[in-house]
Amino acid sequence: MILAIETATEVCSAALVDHQTVIAVRSQHEKNIHSERLLSLIDDVFSAAGIGRTAIDAVAVSIGPGSFTGLRIGLSAAKGLALALDVPLIAVPTLDGIAEAYRSARKSSDPDIFCAMIDAKREEAFYAFYKIDRDEIVRNGEFAIIIKSDILAEASMTGAVALQPEISAACIGLLADRRKKEFTLHNFSTAEPLYLRDFVATIPKNKV
Repeated sequence: MILAIETATEVCSAALVDHQTVIAVRSQHEKNIHSERLLSLIDDVFSAAGIGRTAIDAVAVSIGPGSFTGLRIGLSAAKGLALALDVPLIAVPTLDGIAEAYRSARKSSDPDIFCAMIDAKREEAFYAFYKIDRDEIVRNGEFAIIIKSDILAEASMTGAVALQPEISAACIGLLADRRKKEFTLHNFSTAEPLYLRDFVATIPKNKV
């Protein structure tokens, strides 16, 4: 059984997944609550499943790209749990997780090309294109960051779906469960989030 954590976006979420079955999931979509709510959401999924933390075999975490603060919170929690429970840490790219959310909800008549995006501020977005089938997602190329309007233009030209599903820890857990060999970190003590660009601090408007 895998405990999955998602904090890379405005969604703060935890889930338990076992052999492609979501046992329990709890999510809260709200800005700046990840540090306050993540541990209680983790407790909630264990309570809902009626099991203890020692029942899990791995911890999966959304590794980025995404919110700098959210990524640090999620990875720190995942590292601490994996270390305490002596289980592997599975680092799932967040854009892959969004593509998995699309795959999970996709109907057979829906397009099989999907563009996953995460807002990167400054009118930019992190993105990647995927080929989707019933059982798996296949990323076409590397993760990148460019002007959002250019991404949408490419999606329109290729017939890719660009409407974004809401990601949750359930999607991170399902992908980790299927592709644990690919995403498992063998030395997670030094793992860092996948940022894609350097952090630039900004001054709040009310401080100017």
